Amino acid sequence: MKNNTQLSRIAVVIAALGATQLATAVPSGYAAKVSVNENVSDVRPEMLDWWWDNIRTQDRFVEWNPEAHTSYSLLAEPTDPTNLHYSVDTVQEVGTYIGGFPVTTVVTSRDSALASEEGFTHQYVAEVAFEHLEDLSFPGNAYLVYQYKVNETLDGSDVTATLHLPDIVERALPGFAASTQAHLSADITNLADFLPDLFQQEFIEEELESRGTYRVEKNGFWLRTVIVDQEIKGLTPDMMNWWWDNIDTTARYRQWHPTAHLSFEWLEAPESPNNTTYSVGAVQRVVEYLGPYKNALLITWLPKEDALDRVEYAHWLYAKTDLDGLSGIMPQDMIHEYQMNDTGDGIVMRSTFNVPFFLNWVMPDFTDELGKHALQEMQMLQYFLPELFNKQTFVEQNSEQ
Repeated sequence: MKNNTQLSRIAVVIAALGATQLATAVPSGYAAKVSVNENVSDVRPEMLDWWWDNIRTQDRFVEWNPEAHTSYSLLAEPTDPTNLHYSVDTVQEVGTYIGGFPVTTVVTSRDSALASEEGFTHQYVAEVAFEHLEDLSFPGNAYLVYQYKVNETLDGSDVTATLHLPDIVERALPGFAASTQAHLSADITNLADFLPDLFQQEFIEEELESRGTYRVEKNGFWLRTVIVDQEIKGLTPDMMNWWWDNIDTTARYRQWHPTAHLSFEWLEAPESPNNTTYSVGAVQRVVEYLGPYKNALLITWLPKEDALDRVEYAHWLYAKTDLDGLSGIMPQDMIHEYQMNDTGDGIVMRSTFNVPFFLNWVMPDFTDELGKHALQEMQMLQYFLPELFNKQTFVEQNSEQ
């Protein structure tokens, strides 16, 4: 079984690392290529990953670029709009006004591997058919490629958009290519005006919170207990066991919750981060939002055996949390326990938090916000942890040989 697990990890890593070399490129030979690059704050790559399948309505399309977007209809629905990857073969008919020309195009989402390029972690590729020019386009229809990654400040994205145009477009619409540059630039920068709020509401809150439940119980006079139950697809207990000691950086911490996590540092680094269990005594300082409340927390890994009589699942993390600056004055504890689900395609997890009751006085609805936050952040792990875990363990295994 161990060999099979290692082989599957190797296969995943080879596929991930070799995507650039193995991908079939966007067809070459186009007469014009228009490309722009923008660093757009407040729009992280996860938001863009979600956006491509969730334009969906004319109101949203027009809001995206009111001066140039005129009409929209969805001809073939996305197959999986509730996740952070776009659906291949989604088809949209869009109307735009570019360079003095009203232009109607049919935009079909294509496999992102067509545009894999080193240095970019996210891609969106679409084939663009210009109305009345489909049969005249050589070497084929146009291709629109978005490539992007998190920016250096971790609060937005570095985005490159490229439109590959067949020769017939410039002959039929003189000046179109030159005008497209400004259009693409506006499409990217305008996203900051509305996409962060839309992503927060529809994906982080409505979608992720729907994947589990939480309840708040009275625990004696002083405490309130928040209990969160959820199923998380794509994860294994091994991944979770590894994750606790390998959060490591603010970049990873922000991936864990793109809209609520702000910063991470180890105050006491884990002694054995490559083991299959966490390092007791490791201490981290994090800054995050719980709903509207910004908190700086100290989180300390505690001995597993101290929580043995409080868990039901096969694996768990036990920790204490303190508000930074009030260490030991208002201590809280938490347990994340988990095991494989019945279908073998993910884990079931229960998170339990004991917090002082008066936090709801200081921060109204604090316990509810804590339950929601636990659903949001744990559901985000499936979108990056499997690849990160497989890459890391593959490198570690090779270094030992």
